[in-house]
Amino acid sequence: MRTKNFLFTALLLSGFAFTSCDDNDDNYTPDGKIQEAFITKYPNAQRVEWEKKYDHYVADFYLEGIEREAWINAQGEWVMTESDIRYTDLPAEVQSAFQASEYKDWKIDDVDMLERVEMEPVYVIEVEQGKQEFDLYYAADGTLLKAVEDMDNNNEHHPTTVPEALKTAIDNRYPGAVILDIDVEKGITEIDIRHEGKSKEVHFNAQNEWLYTSWDVRQSEVPTEVMTTINNAISQNHKGYKIDDIEYEERPNGDVYVFELEKENDRDIYVTVDMEGNIVK
Repeated sequence: MRTKNFLFTALLLSGFAFTSCDDNDDNYTPDGKIQEAFITKYPNAQRVEWEKKYDHYVADFYLEGIEREAWINAQGEWVMTESDIRYTDLPAEVQSAFQASEYKDWKIDDVDMLERVEMEPVYVIEVEQGKQEFDLYYAADGTLLKAVEDMDNNNEHHPTTVPEALKTAIDNRYPGAVILDIDVEKGITEIDIRHEGKSKEVHFNAQNEWLYTSWDVRQSEVPTEVMTTINNAISQNHKGYKIDDIEYEERPNGDVYVFELEKENDRDIYVTVDMEGNIVK
C-alpha cells in the first residue's frame, strides 16, 4: 500500500510540475529577428523578460540601474522604449517648468521617459491630487506638450508613429523640424514639433490636409496694432478680464493671434485678431 501511495503521490507531483511549467510565461522568448532587433538596440541589457502586448513584442529589462520596457513590432523594428526614471533624472528645464506649473503642489506618482522611433524623447510626470490624476507630457526644453487626465487609472503608454504623408507635409512646410509627439482626437491629428527654436502644434484633418499651426508667443512679440485692438476689446466689452495666454496661428487664409482672456469666477474668453488688427469672428 505504501508503494502505491508513493507512486500516486509522485505522479501527482510530476503532473503538477508539468502543468505549472506549461502555464508559466516567464520563459517566453520571441523569434530570432525580434531578439536581434532588441540586442542591436540594447546590447548591455540585463534581466530581460519578454511578453506579447497587442501586436508587439515587449522586453522588460534593466539598463544602467533603470527599469525599462522596449517595444518591437512584428517586422522586427524597434518602435518605443519606456524608462521608469527618477524625478531628479529629468532635464533641468523640465524640472523648472514643472515647479512653475499649476501642478507643482500635486503629488508625483511616477516619472517616465518615452523614446519613440523618429521622435525626440518626451518626459511624462504622473501627478495626483485627491481623486484627480493627470499625465503631464514635457519636451526636453521644458515645453508642456499636453496634460491628459487619467480617467481610468491606466498609465500604460503605447507606440505611436507618424504617417509618411504627414511627415512629408511637415518636412516641406517646416524644414529641419523635429517631431515630439502625435495625438489624434475626433478626426484631427495634432503633431507637436520643434522648429527654429519654437515648440509648435501642427494640425491636420482626416484627409491629411494641413489645417493650421499654432505656438505660444509673448506679449512683446505681438504687433502694436494687434495689442491696441485687444486692449480696446477688453476695456469696452470684457471688463475685468486679463490676458492669460497668446498663440500665433498660421492659417491657409491668413495668420492670426488668438488671445485667451481670464477673469476670476468666469469662463475664459477667446478673441482672435488678424495681422491688420481686426477682430476675426
